[in-house]
Amino acid sequence: MSAPNAPELSGKLQWLNADAQQLSAHRGRVVVVLFWSASSVYCHNLLHAFAAIQRRHPDALSVLTVHLPKFEAERHADTVQEALRRLDIHLPVANDPDWSTWQHYGLQSWPTAVLIDAAGRRVIDFVGDDQAPAAEAAVQDLIAKAGAVPPKPPHLHVRPRHKQFGLLSSPGGLALADGKLFIADTGHHRILECLPDGRVQRVFGNGIPLFLDGPPGDACFNRPAGLDVYRDHLYVADTGNHAVRRIDLRSGNVDTVLGDGHAGAVDGAKVPLDNPMAVCVLDESLVVADAGNNRLGLYSLVSHAFTDLAGSGALGLLDGIGARAKLAHPLALAAGRNQVYVAEGSSSSVRSVAVPEGRVNTVLGQGLYQFGAQDGPRQSATLQHPRALAVDERRGAVWVADAYNGSIRMFGGNTNQLSTLALMQSLRQPSALAVDGESLWIADAAADHVYRYFFESEFLSRLNIQMA
Repeated sequence: MSAPNAPELSGKLQWLNADAQQLSAHRGRVVVVLFWSASSVYCHNLLHAFAAIQRRHPDALSVLTVHLPKFEAERHADTVQEALRRLDIHLPVANDPDWSTWQHYGLQSWPTAVLIDAAGRRVIDFVGDDQAPAAEAAVQDLIAKAGAVPPKPPHLHVRPRHKQFGLLSSPGGLALADGKLFIADTGHHRILECLPDGRVQRVFGNGIPLFLDGPPGDACFNRPAGLDVYRDHLYVADTGNHAVRRIDLRSGNVDTVLGDGHAGAVDGAKVPLDNPMAVCVLDESLVVADAGNNRLGLYSLVSHAFTDLAGSGALGLLDGIGARAKLAHPLALAAGRNQVYVAEGSSSSVRSVAVPEGRVNTVLGQGLYQFGAQDGPRQSATLQHPRALAVDERRGAVWVADAYNGSIRMFGGNTNQLSTLALMQSLRQPSALAVDGESLWIADAAADHVYRYFFESEFLSRLNIQMA
């Protein structure tokens, strides 16, 4: 029995970076239709994998992607565009806010890659972010059977992206230490050391998204995110390299603490990481938010041993101790007293985790598919894809960068109430926070800016980045 024809793509899809695509226009070529969601770390892995496969087969293969929103904010094209920019994805992308194409294809989970042969027949579906090797083998087999094809015409390609020349690109991490502000310039694959007025003192990383240790001008990062400083070292969650890196602030040299440049699942004595998004030092230990593995890891800065702190690996919102708890893409960390706070993107939650016991309690959050912008008691308050935290001991509060609501929220430890900070201008997607005695520093990834909010005057000032 021959394979069925793949359903044609709906004319109602919102193509964001290419002309409207039809499968019939790609007939004679092997096609992959990849279904994904912007907030899913699993999807990020498969997007990058298929982008690499597409580069290896520029004419014989067409990788088309369809975005499916989990959150209300992801129904809007600008949210998806920002994800493409931050992830540096150059594949044709259509937004499907009503999930119509998903239904036509009868899919069950994301990410899913549907493989279509040169005759337009749906051959096989690959489900999950670990399917790239098997998918590429199948693609190569179909390409060999299809034979030679002419060069791909312009209307089947991604439209060239407009060059942006800002001094920051999707900043995703902030840290304060010794009168310096450190910024993870995520889209430029580097770390900046600045004075509080924005004058850049040093740059770590040459801006090429590779995995390389060495002096500051030679070292390479790939989409660095969360930062923390401890004893003359800056620790970096090097997300795209699936690693934790360390910068010696005396010499500027960069080395690797954990990870090998490849995403991996937890496997015995090995220490594979999958999209680490944040790091935090507490009591001589480095806590790692291993987002793709839905866990927190604990690395001793004394013994150099790595152990699991919390999370079973399964996606979920479940309190408990150690592996009995479930996490949902931990994206941010902030140290409190004998505990860390964790912001989780997929459950729109804030959790507290005792260190080193690993006891997990939900501070804010109602469930994997419950989100919103409601202030009030913790039992009913809601967030939408939070991406950063900062503990403010002076005010007895935890600040939350509520990314998809474009707002800064404050959770009062004494009142157990969540409130929204009134700012003099709107934010787009706040992505990183740092707090000192008088101010809150805010990185807005979608706006490519860092702001400073002064508590006493309630004044919000944009940091003027000045390169030496």
